Amino acid sequence: MGSSWTEFWNWMNGARCPLCAPRPKTDPYKIEIAQLTVSTLYLDRDQRFHGYSVLIFDPRHATGIEQLTSEEYKAFTDDLHHAAKAVHEAFRPNLMNYASLGNGIPHVHWHIILRYENDPRWGYPVWVTLEAPQKVLLSDPEYESMVDRIRSCLQ
Repeated sequence: MGSSWTEFWNWMNGARCPLCAPRPKTDPYKIEIAQLTVSTLYLDRDQRFHGYSVLIFDPRHATGIEQLTSEEYKAFTDDLHHAAKAVHEAFRPNLMNYASLGNGIPHVHWHIILRYENDPRWGYPVWVTLEAPQKVLLSDPEYESMVDRIRSCLQ
């Protein structure tokens, strides 16, 4: 969540929204995997759920899917399907979770969360306020390898 409610409401209105394009290819939170039709797929730097990725809507600021045109919605869901298939093929999880909340950053984006029987929250929601698992940060070569695996599966 942003540092204040004022910041959140600025983001709601599209002012300095951290997810509006153009975005850097890499930042402290994510690494660009690929630009798709109307979105960009990123690998999240927190890899407590191995392969965890985020798909962000690119054309403009929108806080919910109800704000997308029918064409944008179709293209975005097609991108989500394509991204999910590639991430699944790259890592073969036991289960996939998808989430679009907007409570932290109000911009249309989907979390693609890979679940494994040995993950720290197996059988439970990934986001909790108590007993949250520690972040898992990787080395640059490990991130690069994961990005390359997903890119090869997007073909």
